Amino acid sequence: MEPTKRLKIDFEKELISPIQLYLMSILNTSDIVYDIDGEVIGEVNASSYCKTLRFVSGRKDLCLSYSREMAKNAIQTKKPFEDVCPGGLTMLSMPLCLDEKSVIGAHCVTISNPLRSKFSVYDIASQFHVDARILWDAVKKNPGYTKTHFEDCP
Repeated sequence: MEPTKRLKIDFEKELISPIQLYLMSILNTSDIVYDIDGEVIGEVNASSYCKTLRFVSGRKDLCLSYSREMAKNAIQTKKPFEDVCPGGLTMLSMPLCLDEKSVIGAHCVTISNPLRSKFSVYDIASQFHVDARILWDAVKKNPGYTKTHFEDCP
């Protein structure tokens, strides 16, 4: 495999925000954009479930560290990478490509609904050190959406 050209580009919030807002209007979920070094450039979180896990739980670090690793994988392979996060959601990390050889970062987007099983929610609540009733309320507030297909970089 040909090595990926690593470009350090200073993203402007004005460039990333419209992309994230567009995705959020489609998916109504969370999206984090990382630069080539794995630093957060922008984040939009429209999911009450993800907000509860990221901002209310005792293990806030689980979500961000997991999505950062997924973004690094997408940057290194120049391909979308899909996996299930510690919160039980399917996440997709997509490389941000300028051309066939230049990757400048990655999006990490949640592309599934929270599990609607109380047993699963209680398990996840325990793992994140959050009250299961609070997490269950967040699940009920989260609207459903369907998985979307994303293409590889050129």
